[in-house]
Amino acid sequence: MIQSLKLQRWSLCLLLVAFVALPLAGCKASEPKQDEAMSSDEMAPATEMTSEEPMATEESAMATLFTADGTDVGTVSFSSEGGEVHVVADLHGVEGAGMHGFHIHETGECTAPDFKSAGGHFNPTGVDHACPPTEPRHAGDMGNVEVDDAGNATFDYSSSDITLGSGDHSIVGKSVVLHAGEDDCVSQPSGAAGARLACGVITAPGAMTMDDGSLGDDAMGDDTMGGDTMGGDEG
Repeated sequence: MIQSLKLQRWSLCLLLVAFVALPLAGCKASEPKQDEAMSSDEMAPATEMTSEEPMATEESAMATLFTADGTDVGTVSFSSEGGEVHVVADLHGVEGAGMHGFHIHETGECTAPDFKSAGGHFNPTGVDHACPPTEPRHAGDMGNVEVDDAGNATFDYSSSDITLGSGDHSIVGKSVVLHAGEDDCVSQPSGAAGARLACGVITAPGAMTMDDGSLGDDAMGDDTMGGDTMGGDEG
């Protein structure tokens, strides 16, 4: 009898120990392993959010030259390089071999058939006409381009008198005119280069232009034209 009571007491003690030990074991098992967590954090690669800045690009602009009948006779590209604007022309299908006056004009309008809507030479400083390298001269005075017997021509020129940004010397929104004759570099106001053979508006990338890039015929009246363009010299 006594032995039976002792066994019952031991059983009760074991049960009590089991009830107490199980919750403690559960709590201990649920605790995160700090060493392992820290090790995992240390091993994770650091993510660095970076964004590359866009490369700085030089200012640029372009003009496509068209004759009075709408024929494309080439392009003129402009790029800012070291404080100057570099001008490169590639022409084709030009009528008349020889020297042709080649100028930047003050208005970005090329209305056929005579292109007088382009106005006079681009001349923000109000000086006399001349040809490079003579100084002073119109900012738009680029001299002559030589066309070969096949009607092709190339032209390479740099000037610090013009810009492609903002300000009085910017040529964006102006025009390039190819003349039928040679610029004599002396006659005023524009070198006696004859009729305007082709014309193109200078635009920067992404710039919006009018559908036809020109004014209507009602803009051709005498009261709208400057002195450089309405005289005997076509300029």
